[in-house]
Amino acid sequence: MLDTDPSDDAGGDSDGWAFVADSDGAAKLFGTLVDLDAEDAYTRSELAERSGVPLKTLYLNDLIAAFVERGVLETEVAPSDDEGEPRYRVVPDSALLEAAAAFDDAYQSQTD
Repeated sequence: MLDTDPSDDAGGDSDGWAFVADSDGAAKLFGTLVDLDAEDAYTRSELAERSGVPLKTLYLNDLIAAFVERGVLETEVAPSDDEGEPRYRVVPDSALLEAAAAFDDAYQSQTD
């Protein structure tokens, strides 16, 4: 039977579906990260614009940090740019990114 009781936090923070579903903007950002070029680096503002997630939401929900912690994004170190906004790259061999891309491909093949 499907458990729909939101008070049961059995999955907690380790539940990937709950993270994407419950974190405002996470699904849109994740979908965008799947399509980004791993050779390019992006600021938070650029990620917000590309994903359609308001910059304020990225900050308040700490989404960039969450994706860095999960190995989907990495912070680019720019030693000569101490005052600039941090830039991020997708991690091309991220298991989560690969799974998201596979899910996207499978979904698209079922809806065509």
